[in-house]
Amino acid sequence: MNDRLKTLLAHASSEQRVELKRAIEELGHEVVCDCDSCEALVSTVRSSPPDLIVTGVDLTDGDGIQALVSLADEFAIPAIVVTTRTSLQAVERAILDHVMAYLIEPVEVREVKPTIHLVLKRFEQFQELQSEVESLRGALEDRKVIERAKGVMMKADQLDEDTAYKKLRRMATDRRIRLIDAAKAYLEEETKGA
Repeated sequence: MNDRLKTLLAHASSEQRVELKRAIEELGHEVVCDCDSCEALVSTVRSSPPDLIVTGVDLTDGDGIQALVSLADEFAIPAIVVTTRTSLQAVERAILDHVMAYLIEPVEVREVKPTIHLVLKRFEQFQELQSEVESLRGALEDRKVIERAKGVMMKADQLDEDTAYKKLRRMATDRRIRLIDAAKAYLEEETKGA
């Protein structure tokens, strides 16, 4: 993340927005949108995704948490929810499924900086985990293709599994390509020859 975060600020209370905006800007971040509605929050994110979202729970036209949850399917943006103690349980449930942190109203300016730091760290960890999951999924898909190629080779050439694997590795080495690419090429050749 940048040192200077482009921040979207949404809260139904203009007084609370003024305080939050001041705190965010004092930390050196830029407030790119200062609004009071879900509609403005969602349209701003869709037109120009910010680095951070700070939103209240009850906006003038709906639930700020629901707006964040709906955007989470399209955009990976860390968020801080500003809430009253009475709404805290709903916020804590939402945090379990999404990358968020929260501030309790009335927000004290000194709490903003560590909360931003916390949500950015959690978001970074979340991104790393997602990357690992995607990498593992890719490796699993590659393994399936390699196993399928070995199976076809074993059947076509009457080979045991170890010999088929060695033959596939030799193909990869000879062609100077990855094992997965050799497996795909072999399967493609076999499909054309069938």
